[in-house]
Amino acid sequence: MERFSNKPPVADRASTWDGSADELPPAEREDAPSALAISERRARALFEGIEDSVFVHDMDGKILDANPAASRRLGYTREELLTLNTRDIDDPEFAAGYEDRLIEQLARGRLHCEGRHRTKDGRLIPVDINTSTMVLEDKPVVLAVIRDIAERKALEKAHAEMAEAQAVHARVIEAKNAELGQSEARYRMLTEASLDAVVVADSDAHITLFNPAAERTFGYSASEILGQSLARLMPDDQPGDPMLQLQEALKARDPNVVDHTLTLRGKRKCGEVFPLEISISAVETAEGVQFLGSIRDQTERQKMAAMLAQSEKLASIGLLSAGVAHEINNPLAFIGNNLAVLERDLGGIRGLLEAYESADATIQSTMPALHEKILAIREELDWDYVRANLGRMLSRTREGVGRVASIVNTMRGLARTAPPVMEPVSLEHVVSASLELVQGRMRRHGIEVHRINPTESLPPIACVSTQISQVIINLLVNAVQAVEESTRGGGRAITVLLRRETGFQVLEIADTGDGIPPEVLPHLFDPFYTTKPVGEGTGLGLSISHGIITGHGGKIEVEARSGQGACFRIWLPERTAF
Repeated sequence: MERFSNKPPVADRASTWDGSADELPPAEREDAPSALAISERRARALFEGIEDSVFVHDMDGKILDANPAASRRLGYTREELLTLNTRDIDDPEFAAGYEDRLIEQLARGRLHCEGRHRTKDGRLIPVDINTSTMVLEDKPVVLAVIRDIAERKALEKAHAEMAEAQAVHARVIEAKNAELGQSEARYRMLTEASLDAVVVADSDAHITLFNPAAERTFGYSASEILGQSLARLMPDDQPGDPMLQLQEALKARDPNVVDHTLTLRGKRKCGEVFPLEISISAVETAEGVQFLGSIRDQTERQKMAAMLAQSEKLASIGLLSAGVAHEINNPLAFIGNNLAVLERDLGGIRGLLEAYESADATIQSTMPALHEKILAIREELDWDYVRANLGRMLSRTREGVGRVASIVNTMRGLARTAPPVMEPVSLEHVVSASLELVQGRMRRHGIEVHRINPTESLPPIACVSTQISQVIINLLVNAVQAVEESTRGGGRAITVLLRRETGFQVLEIADTGDGIPPEVLPHLFDPFYTTKPVGEGTGLGLSISHGIITGHGGKIEVEARSGQGACFRIWLPERTAF
């Protein structure tokens, strides 16, 4: 077994090879560097420079070779790793399935799975593993390319779906002998199994290798990009001449570019510009220096970071709202109590005034000056109107205070930071509370609300009420915005219908807006997809709503046509416990 190592042979292990002409057969030393040595150097550069961990182990799991990335990630030196078995670095639960995975590996020749590795200090790391079977010295061994997916797991929360290996593709060099063919096969395996996009270019920045991951990342097939300039993978809006700068940096082996990780922007075949991270290394070949770039698309990472930032901001706003609501509750209670006292005492004051009015004739005859003064005050006060409307004004004021208190309590419920708990809740009550929060905006914009309740009382359903309320408020706000921006003639209205179907309670929210174009409908629930101007929407509302509803075992759908309004329909299972 050949290991990517500069160390001498080790007993009971396959021999190592350092790529030097001294270890070649005597007849070939004069031709060094031979094609084999060049191929081995390229393979070694990729083996040592790749960001993923790479292991070579035998059928018993004994580690035969490991690259520097594996040592850094697991905390072992290479010498320590060569004394270990894969079961020593696997989480015990994952290690228990080794035999089953080996059977599948031998049957298929390759395997893609996820598992967990244990570092030297005991930390568990979730990993994505791509393995290939290769035969060396008449013995089958396994080449494993391993990526640390801890960050992806934390950000995406089980959102990752790794693509299977694409069709075998690489620039094939006809082997002069069996050893050269074997080295080229290993080189192809490393590039094709890599989850990173690998692009190799010469010193003139012309592309000489484009692996399957690069095809997926940039949208070009290898056949249409090989031989082309790297400029095709770079955006056109950069200052100066970036291609000339890159060529000069590569030729000069600029340490800020070569053997360095850079954050740049790339351009896909469709014209989309996206962020990427690239590590560039130089490889000596018979044709001259080749520059190997290992590339990672940072689009999803940046999106997930933006989502986390938005979530943290919303959480902060929620906590602030809860605090404000708490502060408002105290004066509201004070005002409510005083209004109750005023209403109670108003009857006595009116009786007192009526007693004074019964003596009006006596005051007029005995104290005319005082009578004139009373009449002037009465006229200025418009006492007849005040007496007729005072009770109604106090009653409506008390209703307004009650409405404010209801809104505050709803805000406090939405801002609650305790862990979500499924509990029996009346969907009618959740709809009413949600409408309460947006009715003011509807009223200001002249939008009518047509609420259609079921003919029979609906039983409670098990749900997280704050989450369902969040979904309903989001749909109501979207409907209000659609009606506000509508160019259609006719009524400005939103219809809220609640009904019951077999095993489900169904909520429909329909608007009289301009509807949704057909090309938008398939992307409506995609994260970060929005048709609103920059700064007015994150594209997360419907995506989060979809996740909440499906998490409750229900479904959310939309029925819309361009120019004919839209109707969102929520189905929630009718069950009282989980």
